[in-house]
Amino acid sequence: MKTLLDNLQMAEDCLLGHASDEQRLLFEASLLLYPALREDVHWQRKTYHIIRAYGRQRLRHELEAMHRTLFTAPRHRAFRDKVLRIFQQR
Repeated sequence: MKTLLDNLQMAEDCLLGHASDEQRLLFEASLLLYPALREDVHWQRKTYHIIRAYGRQRLRHELEAMHRTLFTAPRHRAFRDKVLRIFQQR
């Protein structure tokens, strides 16, 4: 089996869609042959999922803060009124 770093790089390339067809087939064969690699890939997938979820949550909070600032602060009243007029015309 390849070194841990090579396996990690191969798994990352496959999970992120950067691997060629040949690399993907070789990796799938490795997953069948090495249960430990299969478990490592499982945890790598979970890690990617958590990172994406955290990024979405953080972006959502930033957008909510921006919305609160733009639509409640008195200094942005003209902007808020302009946006509301755009959507009231429809």
